[in-house]
Amino acid sequence: MLTANLAKTFVASLTKNRPILGICNGFQILVEEGLLPGFEGVSDFPEASLANNSRGYRCQWVYLKSENKGKCIFTRKVPAGKVLRMPIAHGEGRFLFPKEQEQELLQKLIDNDMIVFRYCNKDGGDADGKYPANPNGSFHDIAGICNREGTVFGLMPHPERAFYWWQQPDWTKQRTMPQFGDGKLIFESLLDHLAKKL
Repeated sequence: MLTANLAKTFVASLTKNRPILGICNGFQILVEEGLLPGFEGVSDFPEASLANNSRGYRCQWVYLKSENKGKCIFTRKVPAGKVLRMPIAHGEGRFLFPKEQEQELLQKLIDNDMIVFRYCNKDGGDADGKYPANPNGSFHDIAGICNREGTVFGLMPHPERAFYWWQQPDWTKQRTMPQFGDGKLIFESLLDHLAKKL
């Protein structure tokens, strides 16, 4: 668990409705500290876990399908159903619920629009838990979730490593590339939210 001071900072940020973003290890911390899933605010114990990958450490590019319908402030510029491409680099990113509660807690995520990204195939088809589309064995192909308010967002892929065109893994093979990668949409969404608050 984190130091008491950092935990208090998290709780104070939530109380003031400030956005909190956890990428990779940051996602793990948010889950361990009970901020995510965040069904009823901050939990005294983790409601999920990010376990060891089913195939060990993975460093690769993956496809993500946007599942959120606009609640998550970090993905409001990402239409539901859009397929994004981002890299991962982790050994413990397998999102799990307690086995006896899997379906019940999954339904709560769905009902509260808390699933943000799921691993998918290039065309947006379900990964169905299969490697390499689902790189770590995450339950329900979950790659990122938000809390009920949409202000706390955790994801295993790295949007900051998919910001510019030259960060794309195939940029040397392409005749033309967009100026920015898909990760930019995450930070643009956050900036738009903050600008409206000021």
